Amino acid sequence: MGVGRALLFALLGAIPGVFLALIGWAISGSPDEWSNVMWLTCYFPFFGCIAAGFIIGWRGGGETTGA
Repeated sequence: MGVGRALLFALLGAIPGVFLALIGWAISGSPDEWSNVMWLTCYFPFFGCIAAGFIIGWRGGGETTGA
């Protein structure tokens, strides 16, 4: 269940990642041509949100016992 939960959280983390990447692209001036610096404003927020979602899903998979 831990890997499935982590993958689900990573998939759901892609949604805000898309919006953050779009905001970063717009803040950087919406350039028409791609440069090497654009990975910081477009790729980092997207893959960062996916990685954060994966880590949150992986760490939150602990089983609890009910009384």
